[in-house]
Amino acid sequence: MKISIIAGFALIFLFSHCGDSVNELTGDGIVTVGIYADEGASGVCYIAAENMFRWMGFETERIYASTLNEGNIEHIDIFYFPGGASSLYDTYINDTGKQRLLDAIYTGRGYIGTCGGAYYATYGLGIFPGVMNGNGIPSLDIGMCQVYLNAHPIAEDQPACLWIMYVGSPSFIPDTNATVDVVGFYNLGGGAALVAFQHGEGRVFLTGPHPEWEEDSDRDGVANYDVFDDVESDWPMMHNAARWCLYDLEE
Repeated sequence: MKISIIAGFALIFLFSHCGDSVNELTGDGIVTVGIYADEGASGVCYIAAENMFRWMGFETERIYASTLNEGNIEHIDIFYFPGGASSLYDTYINDTGKQRLLDAIYTGRGYIGTCGGAYYATYGLGIFPGVMNGNGIPSLDIGMCQVYLNAHPIAEDQPACLWIMYVGSPSFIPDTNATVDVVGFYNLGGGAALVAFQHGEGRVFLTGPHPEWEEDSDRDGVANYDVFDDVESDWPMMHNAARWCLYDLEE
């Protein structure tokens, strides 16, 4: 399932999420994740993501369309777009905001998108070189799904298979010869569930299913889907993804 290997990075950022070394992006030891929480963004998605990134030791800040359109985004290291109605993201983030976000990613910021946030990266921003299948597992609507991991820094020290919450989640179809790493694929159908790639000097990680939710734990701050039994936490894998976006994990 490995489509290509991202290689030849000219820029390596050294940082520590614990704050004991300088973050080259912001000039201090603080990593800030800007979490989109405007029209269309699902509250259960961005609240869970806030708790997840705080568990990692990062600062979180809710950002809005106005933040991207005309606000200060210079201090944000990773932009996180949650599940939701990506068409509304595209409605409220104007052309100026979109270009500012694209410029920030291209010059070295990270982008992580889950479900609707992945759609926005693909069809709103146009940074994923490919298309998306709106139903990654046709036989499943809502439930836990198995995602098998390929060899990649994001999969470092992770089990071979993760159980991740699936809610009509998409899969990814990279263009032929696109420089995209398939980090994980659905056990049913084999579609790409997790992808990672470079956009300029920035790194992008997209996921179809929802690793931000902890289905049998209340530490994500939301009760949705807690009736499901999750075999393991997906947060360590997401921590790897965040570190990879910040060049703290080698390719």
